[in-house]
Amino acid sequence: MPKDSLPADLHEFDDPELLKRGREALKLERYPQARELLAEYCDRQIKKNLSVPSGTLASYALALGHTRALKEGLDLCLKSLSSDKRNPHIYWALAQLYMLSGSRKKAIETIGVGLRVTPDHPALLRLRQQLGVRRRPPIGFLSRDSVVNVKLGKALAKLRKPAKEESPRRGRV
Repeated sequence: MPKDSLPADLHEFDDPELLKRGREALKLERYPQARELLAEYCDRQIKKNLSVPSGTLASYALALGHTRALKEGLDLCLKSLSSDKRNPHIYWALAQLYMLSGSRKKAIETIGVGLRVTPDHPALLRLRQQLGVRRRPPIGFLSRDSVVNVKLGKALAKLRKPAKEESPRRGRV
């Protein structure tokens, strides 16, 4: 059987294999497959009266969010975060879910909190770089939308840009 296809009966896999394949599917952005595998893993843990690790719940929540169950995914990820506030993977998953919901501001705030927990977490740093970070307004006590801050910010941005050296035109003397 090819590695990326699901067997008709998920009971062929033991729990660690289900979790491994679910995480791989999530990493490869195969969200329906990840959702199915992680849901089966979580169901098995619950049937055995075992708690599902909060990081796994966050992964499952992310798969839910990408498969048209965004509200359910956000709720589950927030529940996961409330049980483990020290896990940077949960902040990463929650930030992704906020981006899916269209809340860039909440995503950036979540990344900031996650980076305060684990300042060198590569996935959070990569996500922050992809989203971009705004500079502080030039005059901190004025609002970002203040005319003074906007004009001053534009002027400072022009000064920060390296001056492009003009190269002579080719073909002309």
